[in-house]
Amino acid sequence: MPIPRSPEKTTTPRELVRERVYGQLKEAILSGVLLPGERLDEAELRGWLGVSGTPIRQALHTLSLEGLVETAPQSHSAVIAPRPEEARDTLQTIGVLVTGATILALPHLTVEDRTRLAALARDVTVRHRSGDVPAITKAAGAYFGSMVQACRNPVFIEVVAQTGPSLSYHVTVTHHALDADQGRLAQDYTELSAALLDGDDERVVDVTKRIFLLGSGSAA
Repeated sequence: MPIPRSPEKTTTPRELVRERVYGQLKEAILSGVLLPGERLDEAELRGWLGVSGTPIRQALHTLSLEGLVETAPQSHSAVIAPRPEEARDTLQTIGVLVTGATILALPHLTVEDRTRLAALARDVTVRHRSGDVPAITKAAGAYFGSMVQACRNPVFIEVVAQTGPSLSYHVTVTHHALDADQGRLAQDYTELSAALLDGDDERVVDVTKRIFLLGSGSAA
């Protein structure tokens, strides 16, 4: 039978409000304005955001699917409180994504790409030596985000865009449970930078796995 054409998609004011509320709540969670475990009272959110309950509930539902909010049936919603005992599992999950992006990206990197990525890796080294966790997270995110974009796989990039913020949030909140050796990580990023400049792609992948506690050579 003939397939009717779908009407052209238009953005309605309701959709704009829903997206704005979702973006504001997500940013508040990721930036620490809303703390892990904090209850999300709908009446308070209506007052803060200046909207009705419907876009708030829609946003909270989406955030719950992304792993940033937990909602108890017939009860309340709250910012999810990541479990420290899952920190290593979360880090390794990020590592699988990052390693995949690295494998996909390496064959396409130009000399300019490698120089830029090497500089970003060196910046992570500097941040690790300072011990400033938020700065470390930001610098590492810049490096690995650039590697993901360089992989040239739009499906993969979209998957990372959907899952990355939540995974990063979980491991950032629980990073103390990892008991990471900052000096060792600084050395790893220095080696990563050198491997990129040397064109030693096998070493780039191996060091990336080590950073995320993947493989037999990973530190505990």
